[in-house]
Formats: sequence, structure tokens, C-alpha cells
Amino acid sequence: MFRVLGPLEVEDGDERILLPGVRLRALLVALLLQPRTTVPAHRLIEVLWDEDPPQVPGNALHQVVRRLRTALGPLGTAVRTRPAGYELAVATGLVDAEVFEAAYREAGALSAADPDAAAAVLDRGLALWRGPAYGEFAEGFARAPAVRLEELRIAALEERAALQLARGAVPEAVAAGRQLLAGHPHRPRTVEVLMRALSADGRAAEALDVYRRHRELLADELGMDPRESLRELQTQILRGAVPAPREPPLRPPRPTPAGAVRALPWRPGPLLGRAADLALLGDCLAEQRLVTLVGPGGVGKTRLAVEAAHRRAGADAAVWWADLSTATPQRLVGSLAEATAVDLPRGSDAPGALAEALRDACGLLCLDNAETVLADLAPLAERLLAEVPDLALLVTSRERLDVAHEHVHVLAPLPVPADAARDTPAVRLFIDRAPGLEAGALSDDDVAVIADTCRRLDGLPLAIELGAARAPTFGLREFAARLAQGLDLLSGGRRTAAARHRSVRAVVDWSFRLLPDDEARLFTRLAVFPSSFTLDRAEAVCGGPPLTTPAVAPLLARLAEKSLVQAGDGRFWLLETLRAFADEHLGDDERRAVRARHAEDTAGRLAGWSALLWTPREPEAVAALGVLTADLHAAWAHAVRDDRPLAVRLAGDVHDFAYYHQRADLLEWGLTVAGWEVEHPRLPDAMATAAAAAWAVGRMADAEELTGRGLVAAGGPDSPTAARVMDQRAGLAMFAGQTEEAVRRYRRAADLYRRAGEPVLGLTIDLSVCQVMTYDGGAAEAAARAADLRAAVRASGNPSALAWWHYVLGEALVHSDPAGALASYTAAVEHASRVDNRLLVMLARSSAAPLLGEQDSPPVALRELGRLLDQWQDLGNTASQWWVLLSLAVLLGELGADRDAALLAGAVRSNQQHQPAFVRDRQRLEQALTAVRRRLGDEATDAASVEGARMPLQEALAVARQLIPTAGTLAPPPRTEERVPGVTRREGA
Repeated sequence: MFRVLGPLEVEDGDERILLPGVRLRALLVALLLQPRTTVPAHRLIEVLWDEDPPQVPGNALHQVVRRLRTALGPLGTAVRTRPAGYELAVATGLVDAEVFEAAYREAGALSAADPDAAAAVLDRGLALWRGPAYGEFAEGFARAPAVRLEELRIAALEERAALQLARGAVPEAVAAGRQLLAGHPHRPRTVEVLMRALSADGRAAEALDVYRRHRELLADELGMDPRESLRELQTQILRGAVPAPREPPLRPPRPTPAGAVRALPWRPGPLLGRAADLALLGDCLAEQRLVTLVGPGGVGKTRLAVEAAHRRAGADAAVWWADLSTATPQRLVGSLAEATAVDLPRGSDAPGALAEALRDACGLLCLDNAETVLADLAPLAERLLAEVPDLALLVTSRERLDVAHEHVHVLAPLPVPADAARDTPAVRLFIDRAPGLEAGALSDDDVAVIADTCRRLDGLPLAIELGAARAPTFGLREFAARLAQGLDLLSGGRRTAAARHRSVRAVVDWSFRLLPDDEARLFTRLAVFPSSFTLDRAEAVCGGPPLTTPAVAPLLARLAEKSLVQAGDGRFWLLETLRAFADEHLGDDERRAVRARHAEDTAGRLAGWSALLWTPREPEAVAALGVLTADLHAAWAHAVRDDRPLAVRLAGDVHDFAYYHQRADLLEWGLTVAGWEVEHPRLPDAMATAAAAAWAVGRMADAEELTGRGLVAAGGPDSPTAARVMDQRAGLAMFAGQTEEAVRRYRRAADLYRRAGEPVLGLTIDLSVCQVMTYDGGAAEAAARAADLRAAVRASGNPSALAWWHYVLGEALVHSDPAGALASYTAAVEHASRVDNRLLVMLARSSAAPLLGEQDSPPVALRELGRLLDQWQDLGNTASQWWVLLSLAVLLGELGADRDAALLAGAVRSNQQHQPAFVRDRQRLEQALTAVRRRLGDEATDAASVEGARMPLQEALAVARQLIPTAGTLAPPPRTEERVPGVTRREGA
């Protein structure tokens, strides 16, 4: 099927074919405008290139045709070459525009004799529309055929409204007529249909008012009078002489052969993003007699059920619709009787009378919004199914009926895009429902904002539609920014929609008002969780008076059954729109109490899992802390505002996770605490967190000062509570090239860790001593010491310890065994990746990159250095970006890009106070610069170095990113090797 009634789509069976690139889509649309007809090549060239054709247009067109055939796969054979151009040889029934036109003609032929069949045919044709015909090309070369099809679509909608009236569905005809008139006030056919429908509904005054406003509009805007037929209709209404529409039967007969539709709701537009759900629901209805469509408010249950009902009605089946939103237990049976046109006799057994009256009925009864009367509907549904053998029920509800033989279809929100993908259901729905937005005119940045908005709206179709209706008024970015302030902007929508569907708050309030007090109280308290949570967390946080802890589990289950809480894999969560509503209904005092319990619970879990980071259970601990991250931020926000001692605990306990996983957002907690005048047992660890945050952004002097304050807070450098501060302090000495001081500090840190009962951390610090020795001429001794520690590291069973051992060994083998060093770095990355230890992964890759130029090829090393620059930036670690720039400067010198090497070397040398300045790396840089100077000359080298020295980091990064793609094409100059202690120097001959 080739679909052009909306954005271009191609389907081959169950597979959807995506056509990349505007030209491929334009070519296919140009061929679809005239299927089975040769389209001249000059016309196709004009479509594809307009006024700027290529130098050899025929050859260029041939290349686009070839790419189109490839993209279409098996369907590519339909694109055929003809002497004068190209033809799309496709059957009539495989182009949706042609199918729609055929349906329109068939309905016209049937309308007088069989309005039911005509309406069903029109429904099938109108269901093909997904948006403006020919999509992104509707305002370009396809404008004329798009306008013609749109005119035909409006005419079909007018005919559909007239058929509703002819079939006796007067309220539906009125609603359809009003909807048409709102968009097309000048069309006489629309005015006529609405006037006749209002007159048939006993609303002659309103019908005459419609005529009056139409007459005034024509006079004011066009200087015309209404057409003669409308003036005659006005006279008939004034005289009360308008023929009454056909009356529907009082009791539904078994439909033979055509089905009957009883007052089905009008479909407001194409159903987007639910093709799979619609197909699955259709399959369920074919097999099951009771199907309950369950999901949260605003997820689109009614809209999906309406579409399924119309399709069922179009397949010669009887369908009836009952909206139970206003039904009461006393009026439930009466509501079903009205929907099925049954006259109930007076008597005590109303359910029995209804079942008896429907005994011979055959069809589908749709019961919408059943959550208001579930207790009474359940036994009634069971009785109808037992006594009416050919009746099936489709129920929409926010929870299941919970009766025998019930098949539950859970309707989830639309999938939300992980990135700025245009062709996802949520984004397509937003664009389709936003007034004035054209898909082809949106930039990638616009689509990214829309995608993020859809994620924040949980993929709920109602929320997306309401948001789309408002977004163009404020602008996409302003609307997205204001969404965080609450649900107020999510209102409006179609005027014909029910009041409870005209704002997200009203939709949620509809469910909230049905909750018993205890369920409502738990629901509002659950707003404290910013992401998913487990049952034990809900009990710990939400189980305060008047809710007892044992009561939380059954109440939570009930909320999940009512679609107010989502559940899966042992975890629970609230959709963001529901969470915002719940938070609005949480009292201020209760909100403070629940947030305090949540923060304490989160802090306890952080401490518990952090204690396992240096054990064999590290993978489990890392996964748990990753899931806890959103809660950590919520707990931190509460603690900073209301509980500073708790904030110090959090900043201290988060150190190991935040540092080794390079979470800049968590490391900054330490800097916040460092600005307070506070005393706390965990303050030394919080200061270590602050120091890690400071050196990561190049503030080495500040980091040194913070570790000094941490030692004071610990009571001196010999206190076990000073272990993490001393660890950071030793690293700073290593960065400064102070080898002996770094070794001394690391050995003291190892002793403190062991005295504090953390032997694995003590073992990793022993490895750090080896690392320092490696950088200042002690590589052989470091390798031997690392080998001695191997058994203890393996016995620890800790992935990060294993990764650290492999990394240090790789550093020791860089010059003596480059291949062995690369193998060690690879092993370090593998072990560290198991536990998402980003620090060790990035350190190993950053050290390995220079070796790649020797073992593989310079372009490989250059690409890796470019990736590392970007990834260190993503982690917020600017100090390490300088370190990578140093390696890039050295590699550029080895490739003979002398001026570029001198330029970056000048930038690196002038910013040594903001980066790790390892002794070995300083030597590498100076030797590379010496070789550059010999080839380039002193004056040019100095000039480039001085220019580089003036560059801040961002400018140096921009230069580096420009150099990387071209430097890989350079041929290295001839090299000689000169060995110096611990370093191999390579320079041009």
C-alpha cells in the first residue's frame, strides 16, 4: 500500500518501508500523482531540483531512481523505465488516494437506497486519512492534487453527516455538522446539513441562527447571498415543513445482511500511532465475547474503542454504544436499554427484561467509561453474556470488571522517542494536532523540543493533543519551559469534547474523585517518588499515620488496578502528569513529612549500597544506585532546604559512586557543603567529594585547599575518617608531578582505608603507588609490584579493583611492551564497563589512544582522541580534556603537522595548572615540541606556541576538532628513535 493521504508511507505486508531523504520521497510522490502513467523525465527533474538542476540532469535523475528502487526493496520493480521518463506500475487498490476516491463514488451510488451501507463505505474511505494529502509536498509541486483531495475529503465528511441524519442518528449529525462548520463556514452543503439536523432535533431557532450567520458572513466577506436551496430550506423551517429523518427501530433486529450502528460517537480525526493496538483489539474481539480496554485517563481508550466500533460496523456487524460516564447504579440498566433501543416493561427484574429483549440480538455492545459503575456492571455483564449468545461486549474502564471469561487489553501510552525522531507516533500526533505547524518546515531543533515535550507528557495522547493545541500560542520552547510549572497549560482541546476531556487536570480528577479516602491519601503521597519505586520503599515512605504500613501493599495494588499507578517487574511508578496532579493535592504539612521520610530512606539506601561498591556485589550495588539517582536528587533538594546534617551525609556517602562514575551532578554536592559552616562526622568525605568536583573542572588549587579543610574536619591526617580526603590529596600531588609527596600521601591513605575497615580500597591505593612510580622512571619496579598484588586483587572479586590493576599494569608496560599495554588497557575497559566505572574506562582509553597510532594507524588514534574529547566533555571533566589535547599535540608532531602541534602544545603548556601534569606526559610533550622546532624552526614554533597559549579550552577544542579529520591523511616524516630513561623519543630525521 502506497499511502499519500498524510505523510508519505509505504507498506509491504506487515513491513513499513522508510525512505531516507527528501528527494526519494519527492520522486515517489511525483510518480504517485500519475500512477500507471509515464511521467516525463523533464517533469521529474523539475520536481527534484526546481530551478537549480545538476549539470547532467538525466544522469542525476537516474541515480535518484536507482536509490528509490533500492529503498523500496521488492516493490522497487514497480518503478519502471519508459522511453520518455518513468512509470509507477502499481494496482489501483494499492494507492490509498485512489481507494478513497472509489469509496466516495461508491457511497454516492448507495446513499439514496441504502444509507447504512453508504455510511460504512465512507467510514472505510475516511479512515485512510492521516493528515494533509501528500504531506510535506502539499504546498509544493503536489499542491493542486492535494487541494482537490482535501476538497473531496470535506465533501465526504458532509455526505457522512447527511447520512447520519438519514439514518436517524440526529445528535451525531448535529455534532458532525457543527464540527464541519467551525472549519468551513462558507460551504453551503455544510450549512444545509447542520440546519436540517438541528431542525430534526427540534431546534428550529438554532437552525435559523445558523442560516443568519452564514448569510451575514457571505455578505461581509464575499458580497454574496446564500444559494437558493438554503433560502428555500429557511422557508421550510419557518413553516415547520422540513421532512423528518428516518426513525431508528425501537428494538434492534438481527442484522441481515447489513449491520446497524446505534449512535456511534463521531471520530474527530485520524487515529495516529495506534495501528498495532487497533489490530490487536480487532483480533481480541474476533475471539472473545468480553474485552475490557484498560488504561490511565487520557491514554485514548475511548478513541480506540470508537475506531474499533466503526470498523466493526463497517464490516456488516451491529454495533451499539453506551456512554456510562453519567450513569448511576439505579440508571445502569436503563442506559443500556436506551443504547440498544429496547423498551423495558415496568417490573422488578430490569436486568432480566433487558436480557430477554436482546435474546435474538447479534452484535457488539460498547460500554464506555465503565469505571463509575463497575460493581453493578459486572453481574449485569455476566448475565447478558450468559443469556444473549450472539452478543459481545467491549468495555473501556480504568480498571477491569474482574468477571469470568474477561479478556483484558491494557492500553499503554504512546511510545515516546528516545531522541529527536520525527517519525514516531507521539511526535506525529503532536505535529498533526498543533495548529499551524507543518512537518516539513520544522527544524531538527524544533523536533527535539517536541520529542522532549512528548516525553514529559508521558506519551498520553490527550495530554499531547492538549499540549499541541496550546504550544504554537506560546512557542514550542516557551511552552516546554512552562510545562514544569504544572498542568494549567494542558487544557482546551476540541469544543465538542466532553468537559472531563478538555484538560488533563479534569481527566485525572475524574479518577481521583472515585477513590476511597485511604487510596486517595496513598496516591497523593506517592508523588514524592520522582521515578519508579519498590513496594518496600512505598511502605517505608508512605506508611505514616493514618495509613498503617501493612495497609500500603493492598492499597498500592488497588491503585495499579485503577491505572493510577503503573507496575512492572516488581516496580511501580506514576506517569508524570499523574504525579503532578498528586503533588497538587498533597497538603503542605503532609508534603514536608513525606519528603523527610523519603529523604531519610534514600540516604539509608545510599549508605547501604555504597558500602557494597568495593565488594564482589559491586554490579548489584551500581545498578541499585543508578536506579536511585532521581531519588538522590529529590532527597538532596529536601536536605539542602530543610536538613543540612542530612545533606552532609548525602554528600559524603555519594563520593565513591559519584567519583568513579564521573557524575558531575552528584560531585557538586560536595562544593555546596564546602560553602557551609557546619560540623558533622561525615564532613571529611563530603570535602573529598568537593575536591573531586573541583579538580575535574581544572581548579587544582581549590581542590588542594578543600582536602586541607577535610583533614582538619577529620581531626588530622592520622584519623581513619580522613582516608578519602587523603586519597584525593595524593592524586593532586601526582597531577602536580610531585612524585615523592604523592607516594607518601598514597601510602598513608592505604593505611587509613585499612584502619577504617575498607581493605579493598587500601589495595587499590597500593596500585596507585605503582602508578605514580610509573610516571617518573620507575615503570619496571611498578610492573613488578603490580604483579605481586595480582592475587590479592583477584581474591577481592571486585570488578573495579580488577580494572584498576589492569590499568596500572598497562601504564607500566607502555614503553617496554606496547602490545601488552594495549591488552591490559582493553581488559581494564572490559572490567570497568561491567560496573559502569566511567573513570577507569575513560582513563584506560585515554592512555591507550596514543598507542593506537603505533599499533594500528594514526587515523584510528585521531578518531579515538576526538571521541575522548567529546566524552570527557559530556562527563564535565575539563581537566582530562587538557590531558587528551596533550596526546593529540604529540601525535600531530609525529605526523609532521608541526605548526598545529606547536599551537596545541602552547595551549596545553600555558594551562598546566588546570590539568593532570604527569611527569611522563610533560616529557612526551617537550620532546615532541623539540622535534617540531628542529623541522619548523624557532621563530615559527614560538609564534605558534604563543598563539596557542592565548587560547582558552573551548577554542583549543574547536581547533582540535577541525584538525582531526584532515590530520589522518598526513604521511609521518621519517623517524629516528632515541631512548631516554622511561621514555622513547621519536623525531624527524
